[in-house]
Amino acid sequence: MSVVERIGAVVNESAEKTKKQKKPKKKPKPKLEAAPAVEPQPFDLNVQRLKALGVYTPADHSAQLALELRAVKRRLLRRVGFLRESGDRLTGRRGGRQKNLIMMTSTRAGEGKTFSALNLALSFAFEDQIETLLVDADVHRPKILNRLGLERGPGLTEKLADPSIPTDSLLYRANEAPLSVLPQGSTVDRLSDLFHSSEAKSFWADLSAGQPDRLIIIDAPPVLATTEAVILAKYVDEIVFVVEAGGTTEQAIAAALDEILDINPNVSLMLNRCLIGSGGSHYGSYEYYDRRDDGEEGAKSGQES
Repeated sequence: MSVVERIGAVVNESAEKTKKQKKPKKKPKPKLEAAPAVEPQPFDLNVQRLKALGVYTPADHSAQLALELRAVKRRLLRRVGFLRESGDRLTGRRGGRQKNLIMMTSTRAGEGKTFSALNLALSFAFEDQIETLLVDADVHRPKILNRLGLERGPGLTEKLADPSIPTDSLLYRANEAPLSVLPQGSTVDRLSDLFHSSEAKSFWADLSAGQPDRLIIIDAPPVLATTEAVILAKYVDEIVFVVEAGGTTEQAIAAALDEILDINPNVSLMLNRCLIGSGGSHYGSYEYYDRRDDGEEGAKSGQES
């Protein structure tokens, strides 16, 4: 056997041994564990506090305030497609962007928009058992948490600044009813820019599509006080414009409405502090009065439109 043949034999033998050797086992890939579910922070509604402020409570089922709220809710639910003309509730709404974003605003501060927003949210959740999210978007003058006796924490502004934050981690969730609350969050510089951002547009669209059968009520700033209400008008489906009877000039109301109607034509007016005689229209006004100088509000009897 020549030298070349012997070298070839050795190479072949080595190759055969290599084939027979077992291939090393691959290490199993580490399993990715699912992130723990984030739940809203539960809270108990302070019914006595709400009563003291004249706000709707479950015990008010037959009270004048409850009757007035029903008149408003019927019209509002029809406008956003939650009720048929017959008055029957629509169920099984399809996924995707819904017509469920309702903004409460006014011409100026102190006209009752927060009081109205809170009453509607509580009435929807307790009486109608509609999943309701109440958002405090009046960052400069927030009142929702104070009304409900909740501690201030991160909220809307943190979410808009960092979309990766789970929305549920920012919410308060009532134990007694299908009601959640999103706080206003921290005061930030250039708030209008934050509200005008692409992140804000995506946030409101995602919030609408998240639960098809949920109503989202947004307590926005007054139109003539800041620019945020006009910006928010671009994202919402329905605007409830609260007017204080005898307290706001027609010129101011007209200027505010012009700002809003240029952006969103779906506007309904709610008249506050309007006294109507026994022969007056049942759907003439929705009335409240200030209980304290710091802006705490309560309700008096009245009608609503």
